[in-house]
Amino acid sequence: MIWKKIFNTPQDELEEETSEMETGIIEESEEERFPEKHGKGRDPVSLDFNVRGREWEKDRAGIELNLKIHIADESQVGRAALLLAATTSNDAEVIFKKELASIGWKSVATEVGGLAGDLPQKITRALVGASLNAGVVEKRRNEMHALMHAALEALEGFLSVGMLEASVGAKIAIVRNSKWISVAVMGDTAYHAVAHHERCGLGVMHI
Repeated sequence: MIWKKIFNTPQDELEEETSEMETGIIEESEEERFPEKHGKGRDPVSLDFNVRGREWEKDRAGIELNLKIHIADESQVGRAALLLAATTSNDAEVIFKKELASIGWKSVATEVGGLAGDLPQKITRALVGASLNAGVVEKRRNEMHALMHAALEALEGFLSVGMLEASVGAKIAIVRNSKWISVAVMGDTAYHAVAHHERCGLGVMHI
């Protein structure tokens, strides 16, 4: 529903439209009736993805998005970390980590939460512990130095000045290969429960 329509439509008309939506009686739009006029109903030419789950359920609505992304160059370690941090289920995370391992890359993901002002210390402990436990990095000067610099860069993009009292829930992903290490932070921030929104940050450092 368009926001402009919400604010400009009288309340009684809005309630009638809402009741129609709840009973499933929704008039098809012009795009739905005549897909050929709007470029719909044809197979995509260059995009290689499938979207499933367009049927809306009573208790849960959403889509399952399956993308094919080719990762071959070692410089794409940042892209890999962002994709890992964006996974929304444990199964998807495990599958993606196995795919990275198949090309010799190491990866791990962990989660943190709390007030933004306390997050840097939590993230430092979480990413160092997770990286060492998973064997992504070793206790060597160059590897630990690269990890912390990548994490610092990611945090600078994820957190902004003045967010000390904001609540944060974030997923951290660390991916490395023989030359590069990347840290991606993705999650929600909010000063109020109804105003939360997504943020992300990425850092890449040469080992």
